[in-house]
Amino acid sequence: MRITLDNNIWSYLGDERAGERFKTVAHSLGHRVVTAPSVLLEVLQHPRSDMRAAIVEAITTATDERLRSEADREGAEVISEVRRLHPEWIRAVPDTGREATWRTYWTKRFWREAVEHHDRLRETEPARRTAREVRFIVDNQREQQERWREAGFDLRDLSRITLTPSEETTVEQRAGWAPGERIAAWRPYNQEVYWRAFATGRRSVLTHEDTTYADWVGARVDLRAMCASREAFNRFWLYEVEPAYMPRNWLRWAADTVQADMKVTDGNPVDVQHASYLPDCEVFLTADKNFLRVLDRIAEQAPVPVGRAHRVAPATHDGIVEAIEATLRTL
Repeated sequence: MRITLDNNIWSYLGDERAGERFKTVAHSLGHRVVTAPSVLLEVLQHPRSDMRAAIVEAITTATDERLRSEADREGAEVISEVRRLHPEWIRAVPDTGREATWRTYWTKRFWREAVEHHDRLRETEPARRTAREVRFIVDNQREQQERWREAGFDLRDLSRITLTPSEETTVEQRAGWAPGERIAAWRPYNQEVYWRAFATGRRSVLTHEDTTYADWVGARVDLRAMCASREAFNRFWLYEVEPAYMPRNWLRWAADTVQADMKVTDGNPVDVQHASYLPDCEVFLTADKNFLRVLDRIAEQAPVPVGRAHRVAPATHDGIVEAIEATLRTL
């Protein structure tokens, strides 16, 4: 089976310098270790250089497959739905060259840089952006938590979380939304995420803002055509796309939403990133009981089969490898 590890497990492995031993155990039990670049980005936030180096070494030693970035995979889902629903928005000539360059960076070059220059890489824009986004998303989750509780939402059944335009909904956001109709909450969530992302891409020449999602989707989709009509853009998200065809985008919303039903911490934003990789594994190992509950809830309700979370308990074993092995033997 494909297994992926939460950063708390990698931290234990780095602390015990046990990457090679873990890899041997995983292979002996018939498993392959897959790791996302978001894991390395989280490691770069560690304040101690020696511990960063040790954790990076454990990750690079034990990983069998380096996954594509979540922006790449989520963007690919959007492209696929555009091709299915609005082929007129597809670019006549895709920018495959830039697409290949970005993919090579996140699956090869970024990993080399993490090993050779983790101190320098920590100061690069992707790492600094991760730190900024953590603060922004944590603040936003706290506000959202208050709104959900005031409205009396039951966040246990994600299919029952629906929205209708409110006083805060702008005229632009309402375009294409049937008056008074309640829509599954993941739809307006992603509608706004991508409208903002594509708007950022259009003005980035002047503002130098992050254009990650606009870059990935824009390599194959004509964003000017897609955004020419706000009503058509909104209807694409509110009524046309299917969650089974874009599970990663659904998972990002689901993790963000379920976290609001629990304690909000600085680790939440990166955990949301990690959740979008559940389709890439059968087993997700974590030592975090709260994150385990988040992953359990969203996996049970996901629109497609995804990896399931299992808890590792280092305190009850002689070492982290023994704790991981004990969990894997229960599968």
